[in-house]
This record gives sequence, structure tokens and C-alpha cells, in this order.
Amino acid sequence: MLTPTDLADPRGRSLSARRHPLTDPARMAQARTLAGWIAVIAEDRGLDERGVAAATGLDIEDVRAVLGGTVFMMPVSTLDRALRRLEGRPH
Repeated sequence: MLTPTDLADPRGRSLSARRHPLTDPARMAQARTLAGWIAVIAEDRGLDERGVAAATGLDIEDVRAVLGGTVFMMPVSTLDRALRRLEGRPH
């Protein structure tokens, strides 16, 4: 999911572990919030893991992570795109 450019700052320098996108508290909170919305909508619609995977375009392992709340390794853009698909909004 991650590319080398995800781990570099705009000038091409590598980010330190302290500033790594996956350990940034704001990004982690945003990822958990998006995953929470996906889980709430899936529960409201009565979707199981396969239904969520079909509606969001995520693979089944990612869906399990989202529904379980373990999303610290998932890019926020992936979760945002999945939520948009689930809601039927353009992405």
C-alpha cells in the first residue's frame, strides 16, 4: 500500500520515525475515525465482511482490520476512498 514517496518529505528526504505518516497521532486518529464510520454504516446496513469488501473495494483482510479497528497501517486515503464508495459518493 505504501510507496517510497509516502515515506519522504516534499524535498525527497526520508522522514524520521517521529514524523512517519503511520505514527503521526493526527493521522492515526483520522484513520480510526474513518474506520469507525465504515463499521457503523456496515452495521446499519447489515453488511458482513464480504458485503463491506464488495461495497468498498477493499480486500477481505483490510475489511477485517477496519471492522476490528486495527487500521494504524492503512493509509488515510485508502480509508477515505472506501468510505466514499460505501456512502455512494464520487471518489
